[in-house]
Amino acid sequence: MYLIHQLTGICLLHRKYGSIEFNQDLVSGFLTALKDFSVEFSKGSGELKVIDMQIFYLMLVFKEGVLITAAADKNDDSKITHRALSDIIDKFVEKFGDQIKTWSGDVRIFKDFGDVVDKTLEKGRIAEIQLKIPILKIYKKDFLKSQAKIAKKGLILSEDDLRKAEDKKPEWTEKRLPKQVITQGFLDKKQYEIAHLADGFHTIAEIAEEAGTPQSEVQTIINSLDQLGLLKFIEIA
Repeated sequence: MYLIHQLTGICLLHRKYGSIEFNQDLVSGFLTALKDFSVEFSKGSGELKVIDMQIFYLMLVFKEGVLITAAADKNDDSKITHRALSDIIDKFVEKFGDQIKTWSGDVRIFKDFGDVVDKTLEKGRIAEIQLKIPILKIYKKDFLKSQAKIAKKGLILSEDDLRKAEDKKPEWTEKRLPKQVITQGFLDKKQYEIAHLADGFHTIAEIAEEAGTPQSEVQTIINSLDQLGLLKFIEIA
């Protein structure tokens, strides 16, 4: 999370909670230039701007002479993030509004505000939502059997397990829907391909990467397969 001074582009406060990392001075200059362009259209109204950085999102809010941005995981809820970032700006302006007007460039005066940010963002976890993995229904019975075997050993499936297993496809994922679903017009070829990548082990982002298809398009296809009753979703802690 970065709090950036509107006039100078100087990073006033930086907090890091996860594994995403980049040079804060470079990102401050980039985001300030982007802010100047965006404010022409948003009028600095506090609207949320989202930049897709492929493996994460940059979420930006311009308000009260301050730019705040958070590098957020793609599983984070953007609405929750927006509320939290706006809340931080409001609290920051309430505490430092007068000082910012005559600020001399000493960022040390903002150091203690990091505790407020930590509390508001719950140390980076405020917008986390439970991960849901799509699985084709014809796979689910075998999937549950495999998880039952794991459970007998006192283990559970976690998101880390998914990342380790993403290149290891169980034998039962070789099952296929009948090709008639294509010839009869229920699914097109792309939907058919995406359906069989929904194996209970891959997130939508990972399915998109494997299929070489934009994530937004894969999400639309997953939604259509869900509406057709072909999918289930597995919740991952």
